Amino acid sequence: MLKTLKKLFIGVFVLVGLILIKPGVVSAAGLTAVSDTMSRLQVSQNSSHLIKFTTQNAIQTIGDTITITFPSDFNFTTKTISTVSFTHGASTGLENTEPIQATADGTHWGAAFSNTQNRVFTLTAPTDGIGAAAIAATDKLIITFDSSNSINGSSNITYTISVAVAGSSTESGSFAINLLTSDQISVTANVDPTITFSMDHTSTDFGTVGSTSVKTSSPNITLQTSTNATSGYSITMQDQGSGSNPGLYNSTSSYLLGSADASYNSTANLTNVAGYGIQAASSTATIAARYDQTSNTVGGYARTAQTLASYNGVADSQQVVITSKAKVLGSAPAGYYTDTVTVIATANF
Repeated sequence: MLKTLKKLFIGVFVLVGLILIKPGVVSAAGLTAVSDTMSRLQVSQNSSHLIKFTTQNAIQTIGDTITITFPSDFNFTTKTISTVSFTHGASTGLENTEPIQATADGTHWGAAFSNTQNRVFTLTAPTDGIGAAAIAATDKLIITFDSSNSINGSSNITYTISVAVAGSSTESGSFAINLLTSDQISVTANVDPTITFSMDHTSTDFGTVGSTSVKTSSPNITLQTSTNATSGYSITMQDQGSGSNPGLYNSTSSYLLGSADASYNSTANLTNVAGYGIQAASSTATIAARYDQTSNTVGGYARTAQTLASYNGVADSQQVVITSKAKVLGSAPAGYYTDTVTVIATANF
């Protein structure tokens, strides 16, 4: 009986020893940190896939494979391997980029789509087992599909996708994605139309106007406009004058110093021409040609609204500066002259 037990013990020991030292495939715990970040979760939409996982074993043997299997209903029929990338590394998974092509060689991983609608994607280790860099144990791996010809399933359900490593080691893992009927939020907003318009002064004074020189009133008037109108704004002016004609009016003597386009730049004009008008300037707005003057040339007012300046686009605190000039003939009656100019800013929404 004792001899029999000894033989049985020795047999078991040998059997256990054979199991412990038998060469073959190493089976470890599954892949960890498995995920897929997609660009779209809407059913039947094209989406990119950023698939990440961490392997527990090195992948450094010729013929080792990494296989990603998508479930029925996903469609990669016309997808090409040129739209796929493969990286790995110890820290971020981006340290080493592995070049891929249809067939593995000494520097390239083999890459192939297969099965119905190309739902299975397989990477095969290079013929040197290493390629650009060895995949060490606990390396992070990233396989990226761009969105071209990567069509999501058509159902609003949770799908499970599997990742498997085979060859010198065997590991597997899976991840779940939940497709939505719609993965986008429609956001709307309304911005009220706005315009602000101001004048830094509401009066200007010529003082005493003579017949031998051109007089400029003081102060100049600065108009400032802001609007969110996409087509900008326009500014118009309308002159009161005598009520019938534009100009500076002396009601006591019923005399009008008329307003018209004029130039007082020559000696002859200083002698023979009288009247009053304005010049305008802006660094942003477009000044109407008749008022876009310098020196002693002016544009005249009118009894109907005339465009002074305009701007095409959203405007922020744009300024137009008005300078008023006047000259009289020696025969102009003495007295007090006045005029009222109405200025209107209109936003073009």
